[in-house]
Amino acid sequence: MILDKKYIPLSCTKSENMRIIMGSKIFERSEFESEAELEEVVRSHSNVIFSDDIIYIPQKLITTLQGFSTIPEAIVVDLNAEQWYIVEVELAKHGMWSHIAPQITKQIVAAENPRIRKEIIQIAINEIEKSNTLKQRLREKGVHEIKVLGFLQEILEKDPLVVIPIDAIPQDLEAFAKVLNRDLVPVLVEKYESKDGEIAYRIASSKLVVLPPEDMEKGKISEEEFLKRCERPGVILYRRLKELAKAVGDELIPGKSSFSYYIVTKGGRKFCPFTIWPDGIAIYKLHFTEKHGVKEEAYSKFRKSLLKIESLKNKYDLMKIPIMSTHVGEITEYEIDLFIEAFKEFRNSIAKTS
Repeated sequence: MILDKKYIPLSCTKSENMRIIMGSKIFERSEFESEAELEEVVRSHSNVIFSDDIIYIPQKLITTLQGFSTIPEAIVVDLNAEQWYIVEVELAKHGMWSHIAPQITKQIVAAENPRIRKEIIQIAINEIEKSNTLKQRLREKGVHEIKVLGFLQEILEKDPLVVIPIDAIPQDLEAFAKVLNRDLVPVLVEKYESKDGEIAYRIASSKLVVLPPEDMEKGKISEEEFLKRCERPGVILYRRLKELAKAVGDELIPGKSSFSYYIVTKGGRKFCPFTIWPDGIAIYKLHFTEKHGVKEEAYSKFRKSLLKIESLKNKYDLMKIPIMSTHVGEITEYEIDLFIEAFKEFRNSIAKTS
């Protein structure tokens, strides 16, 4: 269905003959010169359509699993609403069925590609690292640096909303949404021009509102559901970690989509070295410091072993939170054994009991 939208109250009066009166000036309805002009209006006023706490990724190439490419106007990650959006800017004259529907369909299919979602997460992490404002907003939400990756992964696990800024709403858009069985959010953007050439734009949209995030204590994933989402290497790795945790008294604690591994250190503090997701392990190397009870020698040895794993060797030192893939074809059983043995040694160097 098409989501119900509330309209921003305008400090002007719109008459039936498509005019806007602002002060002493009259603005007549005008046509956009090009789609690029409409795209610029959307980019410049993204905080009106979404919120102030967004990561706006313009012109991101996304591809389907079969390799077909498409470039939406933007991918938006909304940290406040904990939702992500595909933004497809359109002029209505391009045609609902000849142009708009095929574009949106391809973008929805491409959004199912796990590789694309990983790329978006990495871009978002890089943007957060550069922005003190976004870091502060996340801290206010209780999302500290060590939790940012998991927070973004949970957002990107959701289906994206498709937001369509457009200069006129096609009659068949709602029918198309029903066929897709997806929420499409049209945002009406109109252009007006005064006699002396001054331009005004009317954006008929409130900030997007989605349901509030689930209570963090509710909806924790079951082991059965988690293992259903894993490919075979992920299942093997999870079970090996579960056996280890049981044998040495560590904990695997479920979240909404993942399990975090916890050790009690020699100093008596809980320490989480990594979180296992259905598609990989996020390694929290930021905490591998003496401050957290990790000796340099122990970490150095652990790092040396991790660099032998194919999915880590070229990116481990470049990423604050490296991800070791557990997709079929991206990790071998030998590499799983290597990880487990290296982690046992690392764990024993910091744990309260060995």
